[in-house]
Amino acid sequence: MPADLIDLLVAEHRRLESLFADVETARTSDGREAALGAALAALERHSLAEERFLHPALREYLPAGPEIAAYEDAEHASFRRQAGDRAAGLFDAARQHMQEEETELFPRLAQACPARELRRLGDLLESVRVTE
Repeated sequence: MPADLIDLLVAEHRRLESLFADVETARTSDGREAALGAALAALERHSLAEERFLHPALREYLPAGPEIAAYEDAEHASFRRQAGDRAAGLFDAARQHMQEEETELFPRLAQACPARELRRLGDLLESVRVTE
């Protein structure tokens, strides 16, 4: 069965966790800088994917979707500001954000959004990844 949008985003969350750990355990400053660059780039790609595919689905399928999507957009903007400053709290904030999505938001969307739509959005996300 093809992966749906939620499955793909959760898989990206695991990848981000791994990249964050690479930064936190780097043994040299050069290694840390390289790992940090990779982690920040992946976090930006993930945020853009959520803004393009997840947030419209939230707006359409959840009763409070427009408000939730606006909240999510604000958190992503905060990540971008912190990434520019390379703030120490960025990874903790991103981890909390991902946990909230996985435990609260994704289950609600999975209940409200038709499975075929989540698969369609997953296919779109994968097709965008292939062309990037």
